Amino acid sequence: MPLLEAFEAWSFRIFGRMAPSFLKHVYEFKDHLERAKIKIYPETYVSLMFFTAVLTIPIPIVSIVLVCLYGFIPLVFLIPFPVYVMIGFMVIPMSKASDRSSNLEREMPFVSAYISVMASGGIAPYTSFKRLADIELLPAMRAESRELIKDVEIFGIDPLTAVENAARKNPLDIYKDFLAGYSSTVIIGGDIGHFLERKAEDIFKARALRVKAAAERLGMLLETFVIVMVMMSLCFYIMFSVEQIMPGGGESMGSGLLLYTFIFTPLLSIMFVYLAHSMQPKSPVTEMRPYKVLGICSIPAIILFLLLTNFMGTVEISFLSPLKPIVDLPVAVAVALFVATAPAAVVNSKLSHKRIGIESGVNSFLRDLTEVRKTGLSPEKCIESLSHREYGEFSKELRKISSEISWGVPAKKVIMDFIKRTKSWLTQIVMFLLVETIDVGGGTIAMIESLARFNNLTQEVEKEKKMATRPYIMMPYFAAILLVATTTMMLGFTTGTLGVAEKSTKDMAPIVSIFVTSAIFHSYMIGIVAGKISEESIAAGFKHSAILVIVAVVAAKLVPMFLKFGPGG
Repeated sequence: MPLLEAFEAWSFRIFGRMAPSFLKHVYEFKDHLERAKIKIYPETYVSLMFFTAVLTIPIPIVSIVLVCLYGFIPLVFLIPFPVYVMIGFMVIPMSKASDRSSNLEREMPFVSAYISVMASGGIAPYTSFKRLADIELLPAMRAESRELIKDVEIFGIDPLTAVENAARKNPLDIYKDFLAGYSSTVIIGGDIGHFLERKAEDIFKARALRVKAAAERLGMLLETFVIVMVMMSLCFYIMFSVEQIMPGGGESMGSGLLLYTFIFTPLLSIMFVYLAHSMQPKSPVTEMRPYKVLGICSIPAIILFLLLTNFMGTVEISFLSPLKPIVDLPVAVAVALFVATAPAAVVNSKLSHKRIGIESGVNSFLRDLTEVRKTGLSPEKCIESLSHREYGEFSKELRKISSEISWGVPAKKVIMDFIKRTKSWLTQIVMFLLVETIDVGGGTIAMIESLARFNNLTQEVEKEKKMATRPYIMMPYFAAILLVATTTMMLGFTTGTLGVAEKSTKDMAPIVSIFVTSAIFHSYMIGIVAGKISEESIAAGFKHSAILVIVAVVAAKLVPMFLKFGPGG
């Protein structure tokens, strides 16, 4: 980019002499820039930091003037703005290095399994890296492999030195150990195949431990979210209700409650979703169909809400008049949220069930393929033979694969077409590895057996992760019931107290309606966050949200029947 290059040139021309001294005595950027893969000289980067900070000096000057003239105290935080800019320049390389590390960590078990499986068929690891450079299913590893291949084929560095350099510049310790161990094994003349296999197993075991630790942290995060959501909501409800019943008060209650319900609460939920997303292993494949269904169903849900509320009381709809005693604002909101979310929840549940079934079926298929391959049949004939067995959701796809192979279509093309159809990243990776074992190594027994073993390890890790998060799934339901019930009890107690005192003629029905509606919406948001934390997907929270709004509205109707406050209560 010419503009950026000109900016860098001006920065270095002005601050280039100061940069070496800063790098030597204050902060060393070189290693951080290499790990973040930011291709810029450290001296230029420091010059750019100083130049950008100088350009922002007018901001603190204007802030000081405004604070002195008008006394607007929040502008005090803008006075050290150039310092914020310099801190940002220091944090950016660390943030990029962290993103690079997390993306590669997600793919590392499959990369190690791929290289190990290829090595068991006599394929050198460097050749595996060359093939990884073209694999779209592993985007992070593809970028790393291309850097390695560029060092060898463009800059003329020998493969072993290039591997050592890649290990030194990478922020991920597992990747460093893998490359450094491979390099050491080659230098001392050790058994490379044995090292790669053992190292791949160690990486899978380490991933299992990290998944368990992540599940515990996610459980604590869910507990924190539920506590914060319930306790903070109750505190705000008490504050708003006291303000409403005070003489002359309540004018700002409605706007304050709306801001808290529809602005602050979603922002809080988004923050917890982001925290959960940063802790969870990420998949490059996202199923968008549930979100599309949610968007489509939101239209009739909005129309239904307007009809049930008589267009928020502006238009009288005669044929809906018999529903007025039953359908108030909380019920209308709950029905609208349910109509918008329930179809998306059903779609996501079906897709999730199919994905899990295919993953389980592929795991069983690979184990059987290993045994059938030992009889001496070719991989293609083994697939045709196994197509008559039952593998759940995968059976239909396997029969289609077998039919196309029997028609003379190459196995690689058939399996790659299946990979494009499926939305399970794990299945895509495993079937791609199977294609590679057949296409490159001939599908030897050792290669398929290694692939089956590594896939089984992956399935075990996924099962342990689900078992670790399963105990937390009931917490949102108890939280929603507690929130709605406590809110209703608090409002009933307030109404009963006013009735005993006989000092207020204010109608509490609208207040109760607004508070219960707010509690129902909060229950909906709790379900969304619970799905993200427990099942790694916002779409997985649709079913919890759909159920929670019904649970919340039922609790809001039942609690006043059993608990009454005031005279005769």
